[in-house]
Amino acid sequence: MVRLSKIKQESQILYAISQHGPIGISEINKRLGENTPHTTLSRYIKELRDNSLIAALGSGRAVKYAITQGAIRAYDFDLSVYNSSDIATSQTLFNHNLFNSCESVFTDEELKKINEITAQYRAWKEKTPPEYQKLAYERCAIEFAWKSSQIEGNTYSLLETEALIKNKIEAKGKPHDDATMIINQKKVFDLITAGTFTDIFSVQTITDMHKMLIADLGIPHDLRIAHVGITGTNYIPLQFQSQIREALERLLALVQKTDDSFQSALILLAGIAYIQPFADGNKRTSRHMANALLYKNNMPPVAWRMVDEVEYKKCVIAFYELGNIRPLALLWLENYIETTRAFFTV
Repeated sequence: MVRLSKIKQESQILYAISQHGPIGISEINKRLGENTPHTTLSRYIKELRDNSLIAALGSGRAVKYAITQGAIRAYDFDLSVYNSSDIATSQTLFNHNLFNSCESVFTDEELKKINEITAQYRAWKEKTPPEYQKLAYERCAIEFAWKSSQIEGNTYSLLETEALIKNKIEAKGKPHDDATMIINQKKVFDLITAGTFTDIFSVQTITDMHKMLIADLGIPHDLRIAHVGITGTNYIPLQFQSQIREALERLLALVQKTDDSFQSALILLAGIAYIQPFADGNKRTSRHMANALLYKNNMPPVAWRMVDEVEYKKCVIAFYELGNIRPLALLWLENYIETTRAFFTV
């Protein structure tokens, strides 16, 4: 795991280089928007080079720096740098090699915590009568449907979501599509915990799940046949349907050969959102697919009940633009722990 001494400053440097590079030290200082002493900036750059996060192009006064491909996937990137009002000027194209390798992004301490939380969940399942398990999954499903929809811009509160699901009462003054989105997500969550999705490693499963999630919302349910843009980033996903299908197949092949189920679910979560296989509904599909893989391997689904929507989107953008999965991995782990403690503890 790459650990650097000045995460905030070095994250700013990495972000500036990723968006405007290759650039020299003077341009980096300008992009940082502050008058950092030359010796301090040189020290940060040296540390980034020593950790193979950036590479020097040229020599002497003409030297410029570029991001090292794939080298910062496990870097503890400071997401606050995305608060800058600077609009990215460079386009981040789809990286076909992003999923070629699958090194662990978790520390030994974090892996130990994952195993402890998973063991707690399995102990809960062994000791809890089926009727009480059903109640716990129902509570989890309601909170997941609420928060997963809220991430997508849904306006329902948690109490309004509960009334909608339990009593079929739509909130006054709220769009009918908001109610539909919530109901769709609850239905898919229930199908996951009923063990309906048996073949997780199938493009057909992804498309079937997506079709259920966007039912009656006026969204195309087939794999994309046109370009899509993503708010908040200049990342450009693949455009052609044949490329999208191939990318999904490669992603699923990687997930299938990965021994660690928690890591596999994380790759699905990040990968489906990155590929953007559909015109809309990609991130919600990725969250459900990740939960389906967890549940299939006797691990708790993640409700995301406490997550901040902006922070979540920033984590996804860090993966889009830098190939850095670490921020999303930590958010995933945090919510895995929180969900288990809230719903599935003896």
